[in-house]
Amino acid sequence: MGMRGAPAWIELAAHGAVAMVCGVAGWMIRIGTPAASSLAVPGILARAAISIQSLFWTTLPSEVAPGTRGPLTVLACANAAVWIAVLWWSRTAREHRSGA
Repeated sequence: MGMRGAPAWIELAAHGAVAMVCGVAGWMIRIGTPAASSLAVPGILARAAISIQSLFWTTLPSEVAPGTRGPLTVLACANAAVWIAVLWWSRTAREHRSGA
């Protein structure tokens, strides 16, 4: 890390911040906080963005096999889309159960 300098530390801090947001959003969903999806959607999008960032523009060590960046990018986007759909489905199911 010392040889990579400040950009590596900034990138590592960004990854940690996104992980923290995702963890907090997951905990909020787990305990049933009404505002959980308000934090979960940005967390999911940030996780997808930082996954793609680490595939193409990283200062940290990376072992991505040649030719896999495209499929891994598609996988990160598909993963985000599925989790956003799950959030949307759970929100509409909860509203339907409560009669709102």
